[in-house]
Amino acid sequence: MPKRATPPRSRIRWLSMGVAASLACALSACALTGAAGYPPSASRVVAVPADLPNPQLFDCAVAGLARLSETGSAWPGITRRDDAQGLLESGHFQEWNRSGFRVRIERPPGAGEATLDLKAGGAYLADLGAAQAMNDFEAVLKPCLAATAR
Repeated sequence: MPKRATPPRSRIRWLSMGVAASLACALSACALTGAAGYPPSASRVVAVPADLPNPQLFDCAVAGLARLSETGSAWPGITRRDDAQGLLESGHFQEWNRSGFRVRIERPPGAGEATLDLKAGGAYLADLGAAQAMNDFEAVLKPCLAATAR
């Protein structure tokens, strides 16, 4: 008895089902792992008076973070502070899979600017609003810096 060849329609149906299954699998994997696999973030460079010492800069940042944490629990406290090296971090900034808004401020002593980095990751690396959180943080930091510089 001769072998029957698979009809062309059947081949096309199996091929289209395979493509659909592959596409569904790929899309669901992207949704579960986040777009790039990194927490959403924002960065800014802010001008700081060169004669303002780092302890005063960091005191302003700590006060600002305290004000923000009163409005929402997603702003954790300070977890690392090194005035001599010019580094302040909140919420275990270095750790990858943490939820909430985490801030890092880097400023070499005597520099005229500071780098602000913010991570805003939620469950499954969902964006909690990194750009808006950076605006909020900068809004509480700048008035304090202006008052301290006088």
